[in-house]
Amino acid sequence: MGLLVSNGDNDAAAPVAPRPVVAVVEDEPAAAELAAALCDGVGADAELYPSPLPFLRSVQERDAPSAMVLDWRLEQELSAALFMAIRHRFPELPVVYWTGVDPVNLPSMIRDDPLTRIVEKADGAEAFEQALRWALKETTDG
Repeated sequence: MGLLVSNGDNDAAAPVAPRPVVAVVEDEPAAAELAAALCDGVGADAELYPSPLPFLRSVQERDAPSAMVLDWRLEQELSAALFMAIRHRFPELPVVYWTGVDPVNLPSMIRDDPLTRIVEKADGAEAFEQALRWALKETTDG
């Protein structure tokens, strides 16, 4: 182990930019944990929500996350309502729909939304990570 030599004020650590936060609304625990691991892999922190209501409560008290990951088949079929609430509250928030549903079966408000990417769960981790990178780039470039 080497010794570190102090140079006075030069030792001040450079500020580290905070990691982006991705809110993941997923009611399947294994899928939520996988999404969190994939978020970490692209340099983002994941906040996991098992249903829409905890997420909606959390955004009343803070700013928007950097991006969202939503599952289309949430319990009680609340995904469309959650999407509309997100678009109303955060019109510029990038959304990744990570779903087992064929994209042609999703409503046009989701398919045609320019700030939404749809990734089929069967497409694997690489497709999900690509969509996450797009969403996070949208928040830093847009």
